[in-house]
Amino acid sequence: MNRALSIALLAPVSLSINTVLAEGFIADSKVRLEARNFYYNGDFRDGTGASKREEWAQGFFLNYESGYTPGIIGFGADALFFTGFQLDSSPDRTGSGLLPKRASGEAAGEYSKAGYGVKLKVSQTSLRYGMSMPKVPVLQFNNSRLSPQTFQGAQINSTDVDRLTLNLAQFDKTITPDSTDLRDIGLAVKDGRYPATGIGNNFRYGGGTYTLMPELSATYFFGELENVYRQQFAGLVHTTRLGNGVLTSDLRTFASREIGAAKAGQVDNRAYAAAFGYTLDTGHSVMATYQVMGGDTGFPYINNPYLPNYVQYHDFGSAGEHSWQLRYGYDFAAMGIPGLSFFTAYIHGDGLKKAGADKEWERDVDLSYAFQGQLKGFSVRLRNATYRSDDARDIDETRLIATYVFTSF
Repeated sequence: MNRALSIALLAPVSLSINTVLAEGFIADSKVRLEARNFYYNGDFRDGTGASKREEWAQGFFLNYESGYTPGIIGFGADALFFTGFQLDSSPDRTGSGLLPKRASGEAAGEYSKAGYGVKLKVSQTSLRYGMSMPKVPVLQFNNSRLSPQTFQGAQINSTDVDRLTLNLAQFDKTITPDSTDLRDIGLAVKDGRYPATGIGNNFRYGGGTYTLMPELSATYFFGELENVYRQQFAGLVHTTRLGNGVLTSDLRTFASREIGAAKAGQVDNRAYAAAFGYTLDTGHSVMATYQVMGGDTGFPYINNPYLPNYVQYHDFGSAGEHSWQLRYGYDFAAMGIPGLSFFTAYIHGDGLKKAGADKEWERDVDLSYAFQGQLKGFSVRLRNATYRSDDARDIDETRLIATYVFTSF
């Protein structure tokens, strides 16, 4: 077979492959590029240890999601890349979570990480393996720093049943925001609530959300960190038009126990929370929450707890704690300034089951502006928190975040 004949025979095959890829894999692809500039200042007002955590960094995050090839079984692939650069830091001010910290105590000058995902889809059910950013009540990825936290493993998502969304997953590794290495998944050690020995070989979860009616949905999930703890969640969310606004009711309950080898020791927590919000057509919004920790230990979680009183700095999830929150917000679009929004919140907790610790409180202020017109995609956000406690160190924390997002469809 001569070369010309080989090319002639292979050309239709190549054209067919390219057509298949173009129909779904490429045509339905999404690319999201985010440039995030982050300044963090945490000023401790008392206690021992570093008096300040202060760093400034620039990050770039590229997330590519392909579509699916046509056919009964569709195939796809995803990829994500991140790189970060130090703009300002010092060994006596590290630990902000923005940059990896070297053994010398200095922050890395630059760092990068990457991940991938392969996936297949049958009808409205997809199976995916690789790096993921899960966001379900029992496992929330952390996106509060320069780069997002990722988890490695497999997950299934299905919407084949009308009004029901199902999610199953098992993850065996994670990369934290200030690291480039795959690590075992461990229980958060917030305020010494649980020891650092709470590390499992994997974290698995399952559950879903069912829309009972357009304004009412019910959610149930279970999650467990192998040989550490198991957690169950049940929640209801209801929205209704009331007068000149929308009333939202959000009820949440958790039950958590140690399992297997109980590597973090006893886990005995039952959390109950209710949040009620009212958003007026005139731009004003208010919210009130109440959160209760039952059992002998505090609330267990991997990183970001799904608690309404988990705010900028604290989670108000200590053993025995009762906490409430009042929040007010305003969307300046009602005044003809679209993109500008503001909220402030006050959270108070007491009843902590700790000797010498009775109460704590936090006050948050958040101001953000998403530019319009030719600068669409660029936003600036200023966050400030004041935290005072009988139990932990007092802190004044400020975050200034400038973000540019480019999305291609």
